[in-house]
Amino acid sequence: MQSARPSVFTESNSKGVERVKKENYAFLMESTSIEYIVERECELTQIGGLLDNKGYGVATPSGSPYRTPLSSAILKLQESGTLHVLKERWWKQKLGGGKCSKDETNTAGSASALSLANVGGVFVVLGAGLITACFVAIIEFIWKSRKVDSEER
Repeated sequence: MQSARPSVFTESNSKGVERVKKENYAFLMESTSIEYIVERECELTQIGGLLDNKGYGVATPSGSPYRTPLSSAILKLQESGTLHVLKERWWKQKLGGGKCSKDETNTAGSASALSLANVGGVFVVLGAGLITACFVAIIEFIWKSRKVDSEER
């Protein structure tokens, strides 16, 4: 019985992407890879934000003389915006990137703004809480006033 059901797991990212295209299936994958694929496959979209934020590193042997120059060079490239320019070039301009127009590409960064209809429930709950708090405060004030009056008599 269990073997008749398809697995929720896939063997590779490419098989996961193919399954998303063919079935009612959502696929979790590393954000850099999904950004690259969404730039080239217009029928796909990235939803949600990052689940985690990780950086990349360059491994060098312990005590390597290249450690500090490499770290400094990478930081300078990042601070000057060169890494961003390179990502734009290779993700959006080269190797089929930018195939989808801006209107067609839907990523987490291009979400539409929320309207009052989307957040109206929050304001209803806030208003109900405010009214309840005022009602409780009035009842408490009356209760304490009567208690003080009865003690003074």
